[in-house]
Amino acid sequence: MTSFTDTELGTITDVLKALAHDVRLKLMRTLLENGEKSVGELETMTGIGQPGLSQQLAILRKAELVETRRDAKLVLYSLAPDMLENTAKLLCALAGISPRNVRPGTKSAGSRARGSAATFARIL
Repeated sequence: MTSFTDTELGTITDVLKALAHDVRLKLMRTLLENGEKSVGELETMTGIGQPGLSQQLAILRKAELVETRRDAKLVLYSLAPDMLENTAKLLCALAGISPRNVRPGTKSAGSRARGSAATFARIL
């Protein structure tokens, strides 16, 4: 059983709050599936228009869930998986599955229901 300090639980709460929005979760999934992308590419891939896209990316940046880098005039976004590690461990523990046995896009033997914490943990 994994144990978390109050500080770690506070950070996990902040991560979950940042992810608890359909547009932000869609952006995270898009980056997971497609890797580093520019704002323009994300707009095309997700159908999320400006300025909403920039606003949601700013929230993800502030939560340190995405990283940015500049390439000339382009700002490229990618996932910052380290920030999600404890969140994934907690969700896996709550779902009764081992995080080492879960890979994106696979079904886990411990997964019980669609839309559950286990489903979310598979995304990570």
